[in-house]
Amino acid sequence: MLLLAAAIGGGGFIGVKYLLDWGYTPYQVMLGRFLVATVCLSLIYFKKYPKITKKEWKTGSALGVMLAATFLLLTVGLQYTTPSVNAFLCNTQAAIVPFICWFAYRQKPLLSCFLAAFLTLLGVALLSVTEDFRIDIGAILSFGAAVAFSMQMAFMGKAVCECDSVHIALVEHIAVTAISFFAVLLTGGEMPPMSGMAIQSFLGVGIFCTAVYFVLQSVGQKYTSANKTAIIITSESIFAAVLSIIFYGERLGWRGFLGCAIIFAAMLLAEKPLRKTVDTEQEIG
Repeated sequence: MLLLAAAIGGGGFIGVKYLLDWGYTPYQVMLGRFLVATVCLSLIYFKKYPKITKKEWKTGSALGVMLAATFLLLTVGLQYTTPSVNAFLCNTQAAIVPFICWFAYRQKPLLSCFLAAFLTLLGVALLSVTEDFRIDIGAILSFGAAVAFSMQMAFMGKAVCECDSVHIALVEHIAVTAISFFAVLLTGGEMPPMSGMAIQSFLGVGIFCTAVYFVLQSVGQKYTSANKTAIIITSESIFAAVLSIIFYGERLGWRGFLGCAIIFAAMLLAEKPLRKTVDTEQEIG
């Protein structure tokens, strides 16, 4: 289920890229995506709304702001770079989260996390610095999305210990939808005609790559550890690269392939010590 979620999530980068190519603004794409996803999740979990507490509304809204920043940077970055580069840079949380937890909760990372962070920066440089040593703004924005998502993940870890995870997710999606709606109103811009392909892309990205993705990840994680879940979900960037080559016609040079390989190795390295720690705690328990 987690592998299927990663494959579906990887396809989302292609759908969003096509919507941007067809003239939709990042705010319109975000609004369409999360409006569809929120409706789908509400149909599945509608009985949970009366049970959401004031604390969960407050916590979920705060996390929703971080999630909105994530998808805004991700979507705007995708305007200026390719789906595979965007996906790899947006999936570097494994090397970033430990340092946010260090700063926020005084949880010092292990040595391997420092090495993973160095490898991540090296991979980002290979993907974002062009042949003539110019910075690719799309890659930088994509990496910024990873930082915002890492903050959301770090604070989410504490939130789910005190609140219901499904309640938090529902409030998050509502918050992102509301923020996207006001962003569309403030920025204006004409909405391109809703062609059949555009409707299919919005429904696909909203239903499958957001709503179904969440359900698969939530249910699948019940049968494995959080750290193994993180490793499997990072394969989303691999699926995005393969699907981008097949359906978007993308071609990566040697620097791109090397950068992606280094970033993926950094993700696995960052997760490895955490898995050992969890296994040790389970043995003690």
